[in-house]
Amino acid sequence: MHITQKDIAKKLGISLITVSRAFNDSGYVSPELKKRIMDYAKRESYVPHRGSQILVRNKTRVIAVFTSTFPSFVWDDIEKGVMSAAGYIRALNYEVHFFRIPDFDTECYLKMLKREIRNGLDAAAFLCMRMYRMKEIVALAEKAGIPYVFYNVDDPETNRLCYIGADYPAGGRLAANFIGKSLSLKGTGKVLVIGINEDVDRMTDGPDINAKRIRGFLEVLNSRYPFVVSRVEYINMKVKTGAGAQIKKLLKNNEGKVDAVYFVPAYTGAFLDGLETYDYRRVITLLHDVNDQALRCLENDFLTALVFQDPVLQGYTAVRTLENILESKTRERQRDIEIAHTLIFRENINYLKNHYLMPEPEN
Repeated sequence: MHITQKDIAKKLGISLITVSRAFNDSGYVSPELKKRIMDYAKRESYVPHRGSQILVRNKTRVIAVFTSTFPSFVWDDIEKGVMSAAGYIRALNYEVHFFRIPDFDTECYLKMLKREIRNGLDAAAFLCMRMYRMKEIVALAEKAGIPYVFYNVDDPETNRLCYIGADYPAGGRLAANFIGKSLSLKGTGKVLVIGINEDVDRMTDGPDINAKRIRGFLEVLNSRYPFVVSRVEYINMKVKTGAGAQIKKLLKNNEGKVDAVYFVPAYTGAFLDGLETYDYRRVITLLHDVNDQALRCLENDFLTALVFQDPVLQGYTAVRTLENILESKTRERQRDIEIAHTLIFRENINYLKNHYLMPEPEN
């Protein structure tokens, strides 16, 4: 049977109004007594009635989600998930604001966050990208007492309450297992891994998801498939030659010389252009992230598989996680939510087509 606030009050020997104040922040309750109430409610799996909480609160809660601009197709999917979640919780007196922050523009990031805090921000979801001075951004949220989570890119050393996103080394391990098993019958093989040397002079310290993917890939490939020879080539962002030209040159120079290509960074368009230009139809080719060109190349056999990490679900779950944190009134670190990687082939491409049919939020 579900317990009620009246049951809690009786069990703890306190008044019902005290219990109500503790759950609705509608009056003073000492920190010690509030903790006692919350601990007991948690042990007994008490769930407050959402409708009554909204009436007592009589306030619209605001959640802000901050993201980047490149690659746009990833953040388009993140936004779709965010806005879908926003549609579901609008009836519960929530507003969700979505911000695309220009790459490397920490000042814009701080300006938007300060404005949201002044306007009554209740919780935030941050994208922990190396291109921003995340220590300053996080410090601003913490100074204002704003609970926050990270999604898509994580930094567990911060005081974030939860991470929603992929385990990036696991994505590399998945790619290595697929390539290794595919080459097992042959008993030999050469793999070209294309990564990126990030322009660290323009970035602050922080997680490098491309390095994590490559590390996971090489760990599995070298330990489980020693007959496969791998070579990592890096795109250099400091030279005048653009990333696209460097990617195409690598593909041209390795045409007919490798059995597999694992493409790691976000320059998906340039890589796919190269696959459509040079002869890689009989080569195993994998990349991360999904856009329309990738799906077309998958259907036309220019691309073997996509390592998919579901950005729509990441955006959706980030918002719903913040809602749960606000409703539970806890500031304790939550269990991280891993969005598992999936391999998408031409044969199961409908998984993606159906996935993007997530209902649009109500106006």
